[in-house]
Amino acid sequence: MVETLRVLPALLAAVSLAAVLLGGAGVATWLVEHRLGTLAPGGVVVDTLDYNPFTGRLALERVRARDAAGREIFRADEVSATAPVADLLAGVVTLQRVQIGSPRLVVSAGPVLELIGLGGEAPRAPPITVNGLVLTGGALVIEDVARGGPLVVRDLAVRADRMSALGGEGAFAVEMALYGARVRLTGQRALGAPGYAVHVRAGGLDAVAALRDFPMLTAGRGVTLVRGRADVDGTLLFAEQGVLASGHARLERVLARFADRRLSPFSAAAVILGVDRWDVAAGAGRIARLEVRAPRLSISLRRAMPPLLTSVLGVFADDGVVLRRIRIVDGSLTLDSQSGPVSLRGLNVALQAHERLAGSGFVLTGRAGVGPQGQLAVEGALSRDLRRAEGALRAGGVRAGTCRVTDVTVPLPAEPTLESLVAALAATCTADGAVPDTGLRTK
Repeated sequence: MVETLRVLPALLAAVSLAAVLLGGAGVATWLVEHRLGTLAPGGVVVDTLDYNPFTGRLALERVRARDAAGREIFRADEVSATAPVADLLAGVVTLQRVQIGSPRLVVSAGPVLELIGLGGEAPRAPPITVNGLVLTGGALVIEDVARGGPLVVRDLAVRADRMSALGGEGAFAVEMALYGARVRLTGQRALGAPGYAVHVRAGGLDAVAALRDFPMLTAGRGVTLVRGRADVDGTLLFAEQGVLASGHARLERVLARFADRRLSPFSAAAVILGVDRWDVAAGAGRIARLEVRAPRLSISLRRAMPPLLTSVLGVFADDGVVLRRIRIVDGSLTLDSQSGPVSLRGLNVALQAHERLAGSGFVLTGRAGVGPQGQLAVEGALSRDLRRAEGALRAGGVRAGTCRVTDVTVPLPAEPTLESLVAALAATCTADGAVPDTGLRTK
């Protein structure tokens, strides 16, 4: 009797399978259609549905799905797949080798961001599992009330496999047209580490448009990007502790404006940023490289240091941020202090952290032109918060007060400020017995 009870479920499944196969495709087609109808709150409508239980081949034409309010949220010209009849009789639909032509999907911003984070386990078993997906010619419409209008992703192409394991081993590749660039995303379980890794690559991205859609990146910082194109090559690791970013980004033809009028508009040929396991939510981690090429900026220091610069300098003292290499190449900087303006041309500065001594500060090298012929050069070391210095400053062809500095080297002040640097140079002046002022002037 016990043995009979054990084989009864298998016997019933075999009888059901025989009934479907011998009775034609009508029952199986109804089961598939009924299961598809549960995928959307407002139901799924298919103009043509053809299912062959012998081969498992499923073909649908002109598919449309609606939300609870009756609004269309998905449509596709054609869908083809293989759905094994044994799984269908067991109460699930397993779609294999799915091909979707010209789909259009409408979603809200929240679920999209949740879908990207594939590191967590799925809350419940999906009504339909997908093993192998090819999508071509698609469009994704992301609705966001805060944005004021939908974000439309065009020319969407997707290849995915093992999608029944969204919380585990699923892998995918996505290409799309977004922000005026071709963007490619690939995702898979991270090798040798917990979490799900998504690699992002894009060239010529409209950074201004992207920041408009993600205003939280610059909110409250008093800076607005007016122009810039970005190249991005990085990896996002979705893990239990949050999202970790590694890789580099290059922003070219940069123009930014500040709310603080003591800062002129900032321009640069390029800004290059490299990070390693940067915690996106906490704003902490390792900055392996920060390079600014041909920057142009004027700063008024007549009253006090602008708050934005104070906050930027505060990053250097943040224990959660590790800065390894900073470079300014061929810059132009004007500092307007109470002693008068000082303009530096051809500014080149390099800060290199000690790789083996975390938090020990930077090795400093730099040079700049002052006026038509004046030159400044510096070598030494800076503390991690940039407030203490050691080293030497060399100047030639400049005026300090009423005398001319031909070629002199002075120790760096312990607390390097514009006033202290000028005072150190002026202290070397003895021409005409005059008492020098603290203004650094060109020859």
